[in-house]
Amino acid sequence: MSHPDSDSQITAPKRTIIIGDVHGCFHELKKLLEAVEIRPSDEIISVGDLVRKGPDSAAVLRWAMETPNLRCVLGNHDARLLFRWLEGQKPDRGSADWEMHRQLGDSYNDAMEYIRSWPLYIEMGEFLVVHAGLDPRVSTVRLQSPHDLMTIRVPDGMHVPWYEAYTGEQVVVFGHWARNEPLIRPKTIGLDTSCVYGGHLTALILPERRLISVAAEKVYQRKD
Repeated sequence: MSHPDSDSQITAPKRTIIIGDVHGCFHELKKLLEAVEIRPSDEIISVGDLVRKGPDSAAVLRWAMETPNLRCVLGNHDARLLFRWLEGQKPDRGSADWEMHRQLGDSYNDAMEYIRSWPLYIEMGEFLVVHAGLDPRVSTVRLQSPHDLMTIRVPDGMHVPWYEAYTGEQVVVFGHWARNEPLIRPKTIGLDTSCVYGGHLTALILPERRLISVAAEKVYQRKD
C-alpha cells in the first residue's frame, strides 16, 4: 500500500532565473546562484556579457558550457571576443582576454563556438530578453538590427533612453546599461547593477518577478 501522501507530492513551480551582466565575476555568480537557491528544474538565462572586464571569464565560460539549463543572449563584449576569434586575431598579450585564452587552453575554440551559438534575443511569452534594448520605432524584435540589440541606449534621432519610449506588449529584460540599482518600469527591467565596477550582481526570478542581488567582492574595473 502506498503512503497516503505519495500520490499528492507537492512539486516546486518551475522558475526562470534571469541574470544580469556577469563580466567574468565568477565569485559573485556563485554567490548569486546560492542566494537564489538554484534548482535543477530552474531555467537560467543570461542577458549577455558573461565575459570580459572581470577577473575570471574562463571560469564563467566553463560554468556556462557545463550548465545544460542555461541559455544566453549575445552581448556586445561577448560579440567583440567572438568577432576577433572569427578574424583569426589572438588577444593582446598580458590582457584579461589573453589570460582567459591561456586558462581555457585547448578548450578556447570550443568556448568561442559556444558563444557563436547564442541568439540575439530570447522570447518567453510576455517576456523578451535582450542584451541592450530595442529601437522603440521598430515594430518587432525580428526587425531590430543586431547592433541595436547589443548596444542601444539612446536611439539615433531621439533624446530619451529607448526604454522611456518603448510601448510594446512584452516586458523587456535587459542588461548593458550599468546602474547602481535595477531599473524597474512596467514594461522594462534593467539588470546590470555594475558588478564588475564594485556594485552588485542581480537576478530576476520569474514568475514571481522577485529580484535578488549580491554585492561585488571588490572593484574590478573603474567605469570609463
